[in-house]
Amino acid sequence: MKKFTQYFIIALITGTGAFFLSSCAKSDGAETVKTTEVFTVKTGTVENAPMTATFKATGSLEGIREANVNSETQGRILSVAVNNGSRVGQGSPLVFVDNELKEIAVKQAEAQRLTAEAALEKAKIDAKRTNDLESSGAVTKSQIELADLQVKSAEASLKAAESGESLAKRQLSDATVKSPFAGVVAMRYVNQGELLSNNMKVATVVDDSKMKLKIGISELDVPLIKLGDKVKVTVDAITGKEYEGTISTISSKADMARSYTVEVEIPNADKELKSGMFARAEIDREAARTVPTVPTAAIINNGTRQQVFTVDEKGIAHLKGVKLGTTTPERAEIVEGLNNGDIVVTFGQAQLKDGAHVKVQQ
Repeated sequence: MKKFTQYFIIALITGTGAFFLSSCAKSDGAETVKTTEVFTVKTGTVENAPMTATFKATGSLEGIREANVNSETQGRILSVAVNNGSRVGQGSPLVFVDNELKEIAVKQAEAQRLTAEAALEKAKIDAKRTNDLESSGAVTKSQIELADLQVKSAEASLKAAESGESLAKRQLSDATVKSPFAGVVAMRYVNQGELLSNNMKVATVVDDSKMKLKIGISELDVPLIKLGDKVKVTVDAITGKEYEGTISTISSKADMARSYTVEVEIPNADKELKSGMFARAEIDREAARTVPTVPTAAIINNGTRQQVFTVDEKGIAHLKGVKLGTTTPERAEIVEGLNNGDIVVTFGQAQLKDGAHVKVQQ
Protein backbone atom coordinates (compact mmCIF):
# COMPACT_ATOMS: atom_id res chain seq x y z
CA MET A 1 0.00 0.00 0.00
CA LYS A 2 2.79 2.37 0.86
CA LYS A 3 4.51 1.64 -2.43
CA PHE A 4 1.25 2.25 -4.37
CA THR A 5 0.85 5.63 -2.73
CA GLN A 6 4.36 6.64 -3.76
CA TYR A 7 3.71 5.64 -7.39
CA PHE A 8 0.44 7.65 -7.41
CA ILE A 9 2.10 10.80 -6.08
CA ILE A 10 4.90 10.53 -8.64
CA ALA A 11 2.39 10.05 -11.43
CA LEU A 12 0.33 13.05 -10.27
CA ILE A 13 3.39 15.28 -10.10
CA THR A 14 4.47 14.11 -13.52
CA GLY A 15 1.03 14.80 -15.00
CA THR A 16 0.82 18.24 -13.45
CA GLY A 17 4.20 19.17 -14.79
CA ALA A 18 3.16 18.10 -18.27
CA PHE A 19 0.00 20.38 -18.18
CA PHE A 20 2.07 23.43 -17.17
CA LEU A 21 4.56 22.90 -19.90
CA SER A 22 1.88 22.31 -22.40
CA SER A 23 0.26 25.54 -21.36
CA CYS A 24 3.58 27.30 -21.59
CA ALA A 25 4.21 25.75 -24.97
CA LYS A 26 0.84 26.86 -26.20
CA SER A 27 1.52 30.22 -24.79
CA ASP A 28 4.88 30.35 -26.53
CA GLY A 29 3.55 29.01 -29.80
CA ALA A 30 0.15 30.78 -30.02
CA GLU A 31 -0.46 34.26 -31.48
CA THR A 32 -0.69 37.08 -28.98
CA VAL A 33 -4.29 38.04 -28.27
CA LYS A 34 -4.85 41.81 -28.63
CA THR A 35 -7.08 43.52 -26.12
CA THR A 36 -9.57 46.12 -27.52
CA GLU A 37 -9.39 49.58 -25.94
CA VAL A 38 -12.76 51.19 -25.31
CA PHE A 39 -13.09 54.99 -24.97
CA THR A 40 -15.75 56.67 -22.89
CA VAL A 41 -17.55 59.52 -24.68
CA LYS A 42 -20.64 61.68 -24.49
CA THR A 43 -23.00 61.88 -27.43
CA GLY A 44 -25.81 63.90 -28.97
CA THR A 45 -28.33 63.34 -31.74
CA VAL A 46 -28.96 64.86 -35.15
CA GLU A 47 -32.42 66.39 -34.87
CA ASN A 48 -34.50 69.11 -36.46
CA ALA A 49 -34.46 72.51 -34.76
CA PRO A 50 -35.48 76.07 -35.75
CA MET A 51 -32.48 78.11 -36.88
CA THR A 52 -32.15 81.75 -37.86
CA ALA A 53 -29.22 82.76 -40.05
CA THR A 54 -27.58 85.40 -37.87
CA PHE A 55 -24.35 87.25 -38.54
CA LYS A 56 -22.41 88.48 -35.50
CA ALA A 57 -19.68 91.11 -35.44
CA THR A 58 -17.99 93.47 -33.02
CA GLY A 59 -16.52 96.96 -33.20
CA SER A 60 -16.17 100.30 -31.44
CA LEU A 61 -18.82 103.01 -31.48
CA GLU A 62 -18.16 106.36 -33.13
CA GLY A 63 -20.17 109.54 -33.29
CA ILE A 64 -22.18 109.96 -36.46
CA ARG A 65 -19.76 112.80 -37.14
CA GLU A 66 -16.39 113.44 -35.51
CA ALA A 67 -14.05 116.31 -36.32
CA ASN A 68 -10.67 117.51 -35.21
CA VAL A 69 -11.06 121.30 -35.12
CA ASN A 70 -7.84 123.00 -36.20
CA SER A 71 -6.89 126.65 -35.97
CA GLU A 72 -7.03 128.80 -39.11
CA THR A 73 -5.27 131.71 -37.45
CA GLN A 74 -2.38 132.49 -35.16
CA GLY A 75 -1.99 134.51 -32.00
CA ARG A 76 -2.19 134.39 -28.22
CA ILE A 77 -5.17 132.51 -26.74
CA LEU A 78 -7.11 134.99 -24.61
CA SER A 79 -9.64 132.50 -23.22
CA VAL A 80 -11.17 129.06 -23.74
CA ALA A 81 -14.93 128.56 -23.71
CA VAL A 82 -15.18 124.78 -23.26
CA ASN A 83 -13.83 121.85 -21.32
CA ASN A 84 -13.76 118.14 -22.04
CA GLY A 85 -17.36 116.93 -22.08
CA SER A 86 -18.89 120.37 -22.74
CA ARG A 87 -22.00 120.46 -24.92
CA VAL A 88 -21.72 122.82 -27.89
CA GLY A 89 -23.99 123.97 -30.70
CA GLN A 90 -23.07 124.56 -34.31
CA GLY A 91 -20.92 127.69 -34.41
CA SER A 92 -20.39 127.79 -30.66
CA PRO A 93 -17.04 129.36 -29.69
CA LEU A 94 -14.32 127.02 -28.45
CA VAL A 95 -11.34 129.36 -28.15
CA PHE A 96 -10.84 133.15 -28.36
CA VAL A 97 -7.58 134.38 -29.89
CA ASP A 98 -6.15 137.90 -29.60
CA ASN A 99 -7.83 139.82 -32.44
CA GLU A 100 -6.66 143.42 -31.92
CA LEU A 101 -4.48 143.52 -35.05
CA LYS A 102 -7.20 141.78 -37.05
CA GLU A 103 -9.74 144.44 -36.09
CA ILE A 104 -7.33 147.13 -37.28
CA ALA A 105 -6.86 145.23 -40.55
CA VAL A 106 -10.63 145.20 -41.06
CA LYS A 107 -10.85 148.98 -40.58
CA GLN A 108 -8.03 149.51 -43.07
CA ALA A 109 -9.77 147.26 -45.60
CA GLU A 110 -13.03 149.16 -45.15
CA ALA A 111 -11.22 152.45 -45.79
CA GLN A 112 -9.64 151.05 -48.95
CA ARG A 113 -13.04 149.95 -50.17
CA LEU A 114 -14.54 153.37 -49.57
CA THR A 115 -11.64 154.95 -51.43
CA ALA A 116 -12.14 152.58 -54.34
CA GLU A 117 -15.87 153.32 -54.43
CA ALA A 118 -15.16 157.07 -54.59
CA ALA A 119 -12.59 156.58 -57.37
CA LEU A 120 -15.09 154.59 -59.38
CA GLU A 121 -17.76 157.23 -58.93
CA LYS A 122 -15.34 159.94 -60.14
CA ALA A 123 -14.29 157.83 -63.13
CA LYS A 124 -17.91 157.35 -64.15
CA ILE A 125 -18.60 161.12 -63.90
CA ASP A 126 -15.50 161.94 -65.97
CA ALA A 127 -16.46 159.37 -68.59
CA LYS A 128 -19.98 160.80 -68.89
CA ARG A 129 -18.66 164.33 -69.38
CA THR A 130 -16.23 163.15 -72.02
CA ASN A 131 -18.92 161.28 -73.91
CA ASP A 132 -21.23 164.32 -73.76
CA LEU A 133 -18.58 166.41 -75.47
CA GLU A 134 -18.18 163.90 -78.28
CA SER A 135 -21.14 165.28 -80.28
CA SER A 136 -19.63 168.80 -80.38
CA GLY A 137 -16.26 167.47 -81.46
CA ALA A 138 -14.53 168.96 -78.41
CA VAL A 139 -12.81 165.68 -77.54
CA THR A 140 -10.96 163.12 -79.55
CA LYS A 141 -11.81 159.46 -79.85
CA SER A 142 -8.72 158.49 -77.85
CA GLN A 143 -9.84 160.72 -74.96
CA ILE A 144 -13.19 158.92 -74.91
CA GLU A 145 -11.50 155.53 -74.92
CA LEU A 146 -9.21 156.61 -72.08
CA ALA A 147 -12.18 157.73 -69.96
CA ASP A 148 -13.88 154.38 -70.47
CA LEU A 149 -10.68 152.54 -69.49
CA GLN A 150 -10.44 154.60 -66.29
CA VAL A 151 -13.94 153.43 -65.35
CA LYS A 152 -12.94 149.80 -65.88
CA SER A 153 -9.75 150.30 -63.87
CA ALA A 154 -11.72 151.85 -61.00
CA GLU A 155 -14.17 148.95 -61.06
CA ALA A 156 -11.28 146.47 -60.80
CA SER A 157 -9.77 148.43 -57.91
CA LEU A 158 -13.10 148.32 -56.11
CA LYS A 159 -13.35 144.55 -56.53
CA ALA A 160 -9.84 144.17 -55.12
CA ALA A 161 -10.72 146.38 -52.16
CA GLU A 162 -13.89 144.40 -51.51
CA SER A 163 -11.94 141.14 -51.62
CA GLY A 164 -9.38 142.56 -49.21
CA GLU A 165 -12.16 143.60 -46.85
CA SER A 166 -13.76 140.13 -47.02
CA LEU A 167 -10.38 138.51 -46.26
CA ALA A 168 -9.76 140.80 -43.29
CA LYS A 169 -13.22 140.06 -41.89
CA ARG A 170 -12.67 136.33 -42.34
CA GLN A 171 -9.36 136.53 -40.48
CA LEU A 172 -11.10 138.43 -37.69
CA SER A 173 -13.81 135.76 -37.55
CA ASP A 174 -11.18 133.01 -37.44
CA ALA A 175 -9.81 134.54 -34.24
CA THR A 176 -12.79 132.83 -32.59
CA VAL A 177 -12.42 129.08 -33.18
CA LYS A 178 -15.93 127.61 -33.49
CA SER A 179 -17.53 124.19 -33.42
CA PRO A 180 -18.45 122.90 -36.91
CA PHE A 181 -21.60 121.17 -35.63
CA ALA A 182 -23.58 120.48 -32.46
CA GLY A 183 -22.22 117.79 -30.18
CA VAL A 184 -19.86 117.23 -27.29
CA VAL A 185 -16.21 118.20 -26.85
CA ALA A 186 -14.38 114.90 -26.59
CA MET A 187 -10.97 116.50 -26.04
CA ARG A 188 -9.54 120.01 -25.78
CA TYR A 189 -5.86 120.36 -26.65
CA VAL A 190 -5.02 124.02 -25.87
CA ASN A 191 -5.13 126.32 -22.84
CA GLN A 192 -5.42 130.03 -22.11
CA GLY A 193 -2.20 131.95 -22.68
CA GLU A 194 -0.72 129.53 -25.20
CA LEU A 195 0.44 130.74 -28.61
CA LEU A 196 -1.78 129.29 -31.31
CA SER A 197 -0.41 128.65 -34.79
CA ASN A 198 -2.05 127.88 -38.11
CA ASN A 199 -3.43 124.33 -38.44
CA MET A 200 -2.85 123.61 -34.74
CA LYS A 201 -5.34 121.13 -33.25
CA VAL A 202 -7.71 122.87 -30.86
CA ALA A 203 -10.36 120.28 -29.96
CA THR A 204 -12.18 117.12 -31.07
CA VAL A 205 -15.95 117.47 -31.37
CA VAL A 206 -18.28 114.48 -31.60
CA ASP A 207 -21.85 114.59 -32.87
CA ASP A 208 -23.44 111.96 -30.63
CA SER A 209 -27.06 112.54 -31.65
CA LYS A 210 -26.56 109.20 -33.40
CA MET A 211 -23.76 106.69 -33.14
CA LYS A 212 -22.30 104.50 -35.84
CA LEU A 213 -20.73 101.08 -35.62
CA LYS A 214 -18.33 99.91 -38.32
CA ILE A 215 -18.22 96.14 -38.82
CA GLY A 216 -16.66 93.84 -41.40
CA ILE A 217 -18.84 91.49 -43.48
CA SER A 218 -17.34 88.64 -45.53
CA GLU A 219 -17.90 88.43 -49.27
CA LEU A 220 -20.19 85.43 -48.73
CA ASP A 221 -22.45 87.36 -46.35
CA VAL A 222 -22.65 90.69 -48.19
CA PRO A 223 -25.30 89.51 -50.72
CA LEU A 224 -27.56 88.58 -47.79
CA ILE A 225 -27.82 92.11 -46.35
CA LYS A 226 -29.07 95.44 -47.71
CA LEU A 227 -29.38 99.09 -46.74
CA GLY A 228 -32.06 99.63 -44.13
CA ASP A 229 -31.77 96.18 -42.53
CA LYS A 230 -32.29 96.21 -38.76
CA VAL A 231 -29.39 95.32 -36.48
CA LYS A 232 -29.45 94.32 -32.81
CA VAL A 233 -26.68 96.11 -30.93
CA THR A 234 -25.49 95.53 -27.38
CA VAL A 235 -22.77 97.40 -25.51
CA ASP A 236 -20.58 95.69 -22.93
CA ALA A 237 -20.49 98.81 -20.75
CA ILE A 238 -24.31 98.98 -20.58
CA THR A 239 -25.63 95.63 -19.45
CA GLY A 240 -29.18 94.41 -19.93
CA LYS A 241 -30.04 96.84 -22.74
CA GLU A 242 -30.42 96.23 -26.46
CA TYR A 243 -30.36 98.93 -29.13
CA GLU A 244 -31.82 98.79 -32.63
CA GLY A 245 -29.59 100.05 -35.40
CA THR A 246 -29.99 100.33 -39.16
CA ILE A 247 -27.49 99.54 -41.91
CA SER A 248 -26.66 102.91 -43.47
CA THR A 249 -23.75 102.13 -45.77
CA ILE A 250 -22.17 99.06 -47.38
CA SER A 251 -18.76 99.54 -48.98
CA SER A 252 -18.44 98.61 -52.63
CA LYS A 253 -14.84 97.40 -52.34
CA ALA A 254 -13.39 94.68 -50.11
CA ASP A 255 -10.22 95.03 -48.09
CA MET A 256 -7.23 92.66 -48.29
CA ALA A 257 -9.12 90.10 -46.16
CA ARG A 258 -12.07 90.19 -48.60
CA SER A 259 -14.17 91.89 -45.96
CA TYR A 260 -16.63 94.70 -46.70
CA THR A 261 -17.08 97.59 -44.26
CA VAL A 262 -20.67 98.08 -43.14
CA GLU A 263 -21.81 101.06 -41.08
CA VAL A 264 -24.72 100.74 -38.65
CA GLU A 265 -26.48 103.87 -37.37
CA ILE A 266 -27.85 103.75 -33.81
CA PRO A 267 -30.15 106.43 -32.31
CA ASN A 268 -28.74 108.05 -29.17
CA ALA A 269 -31.35 110.53 -28.01
CA ASP A 270 -30.49 110.12 -24.31
CA LYS A 271 -26.73 110.39 -25.04
CA GLU A 272 -26.16 107.13 -23.17
CA LEU A 273 -23.83 105.73 -25.81
CA LYS A 274 -20.28 107.12 -25.91
CA SER A 275 -17.70 107.16 -28.65
CA GLY A 276 -15.18 104.35 -28.20
CA MET A 277 -17.49 101.92 -26.40
CA PHE A 278 -17.12 98.25 -27.45
CA ALA A 279 -20.29 97.01 -29.15
CA ARG A 280 -21.66 93.74 -30.55
CA ALA A 281 -23.95 93.53 -33.56
CA GLU A 282 -26.32 90.78 -34.69
CA ILE A 283 -27.93 90.79 -38.12
CA ASP A 284 -30.74 88.34 -38.88
CA ARG A 285 -30.14 87.45 -42.49
CA GLU A 286 -33.28 85.34 -43.01
CA ALA A 287 -36.41 84.07 -41.24
CA ALA A 288 -36.24 81.09 -38.86
CA ARG A 289 -36.53 77.66 -40.49
CA THR A 290 -36.46 74.07 -39.21
CA VAL A 291 -33.33 72.19 -40.30
CA PRO A 292 -31.21 69.17 -39.19
CA THR A 293 -28.80 70.23 -36.44
CA VAL A 294 -26.21 68.81 -34.07
CA PRO A 295 -24.75 70.18 -30.84
CA THR A 296 -22.01 72.63 -31.77
CA ALA A 297 -19.65 70.76 -29.43
CA ALA A 298 -19.70 67.83 -31.88
CA ILE A 299 -17.99 69.82 -34.65
CA ILE A 300 -14.28 69.21 -35.26
CA ASN A 301 -12.59 71.98 -37.24
CA ASN A 302 -9.82 70.47 -39.32
CA GLY A 303 -8.38 73.34 -41.32
CA THR A 304 -11.02 74.32 -43.84
CA ARG A 305 -13.00 71.12 -43.24
CA GLN A 306 -15.56 70.31 -40.58
CA GLN A 307 -15.94 66.77 -39.31
CA VAL A 308 -17.83 64.78 -36.65
CA PHE A 309 -17.56 61.34 -35.08
CA THR A 310 -20.71 59.24 -35.37
CA VAL A 311 -21.38 56.11 -33.29
CA ASP A 312 -23.08 53.04 -34.81
CA GLU A 313 -25.14 50.37 -33.06
CA LYS A 314 -22.01 48.29 -32.36
CA GLY A 315 -20.35 51.13 -30.48
CA ILE A 316 -17.80 51.93 -33.19
CA ALA A 317 -16.90 55.56 -33.98
CA HIS A 318 -16.73 56.76 -37.59
CA LEU A 319 -15.15 60.04 -38.68
CA LYS A 320 -17.33 61.85 -41.23
CA GLY A 321 -17.04 65.12 -43.09
CA VAL A 322 -19.99 67.50 -42.90
CA LYS A 323 -21.09 70.74 -44.52
CA LEU A 324 -22.41 73.32 -42.09
CA GLY A 325 -24.95 76.08 -42.47
CA THR A 326 -25.93 78.50 -39.74
CA THR A 327 -24.03 77.99 -36.48
CA THR A 328 -24.88 79.22 -32.99
CA PRO A 329 -23.08 78.58 -29.69
CA GLU A 330 -25.54 75.72 -29.03
CA ARG A 331 -26.46 74.14 -32.38
CA ALA A 332 -24.98 73.85 -35.88
CA GLU A 333 -27.01 73.33 -39.03
CA ILE A 334 -26.09 70.21 -41.04
CA VAL A 335 -26.39 70.81 -44.77
CA GLU A 336 -24.67 67.59 -45.89
CA GLY A 337 -23.10 64.49 -44.32
CA LEU A 338 -25.57 63.33 -41.63
CA ASN A 339 -29.18 62.20 -41.26
CA ASN A 340 -31.74 62.79 -38.55
CA GLY A 341 -31.28 60.32 -35.72
CA ASP A 342 -27.53 59.83 -36.20
CA ILE A 343 -25.56 59.69 -32.96
CA VAL A 344 -22.59 62.06 -32.77
CA VAL A 345 -19.81 62.38 -30.20
CA THR A 346 -19.93 65.66 -28.29
CA PHE A 347 -17.18 64.99 -25.73
CA GLY A 348 -14.03 62.89 -25.96
CA GLN A 349 -13.29 63.34 -29.68
CA ALA A 350 -9.64 64.21 -29.03
CA GLN A 351 -8.81 60.61 -28.08
CA LEU A 352 -10.67 58.95 -30.95
CA LYS A 353 -9.63 57.64 -34.33
CA ASP A 354 -11.82 56.35 -37.12
CA GLY A 355 -13.03 52.86 -36.13
CA ALA A 356 -12.39 53.23 -32.39
CA HIS A 357 -14.64 51.40 -29.92
CA VAL A 358 -16.54 53.66 -27.58
CA LYS A 359 -18.75 53.45 -24.55
CA VAL A 360 -21.41 56.11 -24.17
CA GLN A 361 -21.46 57.80 -20.78
CA GLN A 362 -25.02 58.19 -19.61
